[in-house]
Amino acid sequence: MASVSDDPRALDAFLRAHAAVPSGARFAAGTCFGPWRLTAFLGRGGSSEVYRAVHSSLPLAAAVKVLVRDEAAARARFDREGWFARTNRDPAFPRFFDRGEHAGHPYLVTELLEPAELPRTDRAVADYILAVAERVGRLHARGLVHRDLKPQNVMRRANGERVIIDFGLLKQVSVRRAPRLPLSRSVVGGRAVGAGTPRFSAPEQFSGGDVTPAADIHALGVIVNECFQDRPPRCWAKIVRRATSSIPAQRYGDVAAFTRAVRRRHRARRLLVAAVCAGLVALGAAAALWRIDARRAQAAEAQRQAQERIDREHEEIQEMLLRDVY
Repeated sequence: MASVSDDPRALDAFLRAHAAVPSGARFAAGTCFGPWRLTAFLGRGGSSEVYRAVHSSLPLAAAVKVLVRDEAAARARFDREGWFARTNRDPAFPRFFDRGEHAGHPYLVTELLEPAELPRTDRAVADYILAVAERVGRLHARGLVHRDLKPQNVMRRANGERVIIDFGLLKQVSVRRAPRLPLSRSVVGGRAVGAGTPRFSAPEQFSGGDVTPAADIHALGVIVNECFQDRPPRCWAKIVRRATSSIPAQRYGDVAAFTRAVRRRHRARRLLVAAVCAGLVALGAAAALWRIDARRAQAAEAQRQAQERIDREHEEIQEMLLRDVY
């Protein structure tokens, strides 16, 4: 099979199709990380930068995540994410391509994904959050807590499949009983903060409390609230309140329970509609029976009156016969 590098014109066309790497990025366009040539700057986190890249000899585009902050904690998170990427075989998470080091900077190469916009309508939100929850459930089944679920960490493949990314804050916990975990810290704006993104993280992630799968359930609830721009419909509001309770034990017991609540969000309304429909059917049946009874009563009354008329006429004829009228 012909490669991109075999045809310079094809490579130039591919590079022109991507935005130029801005001057603010650590690495310039055309920089090679092993066989991967950087073509576009995609974003920056607290300790890493992400670039779009193309393989030098294969028709393959990918995302290259580069560690740019030289700190022990940042390196530990990067190594944790690299471990997960290399050992993962689940298509719910990014496919791993390569890893290495360039100019003293470790890098990780995974499949290229697209941003996923937050849905806004009831059905679309349900489809979105059920897909995300299903993938979170797969992590929990392996005894892993993501701890940084947020819309930016939910991407999509070209076919629309949802993919969860960014596993630098993964925690391995017992699915039966979570140990008391040391408080892991992130750096935002040069200041140490609790693990995760404050808007989406559970309170226990910042208080040094036990971190369990309930922390990810809290994030799922916040994401739902974000979809509805802080004004969830009534059928969603109860789900959000329970999922985001400040007390972990009062949240949904697991992702499966959260999923059931999402699927049954209209249950009360459906039951009310069903009850109203049943009542209307019952009233309709009663009205029909009343009409039948009324018609029967009218028929019986008409028959009685006809019979009385016949009897009177018979009596009159008998009287006339007796008086020899004829």
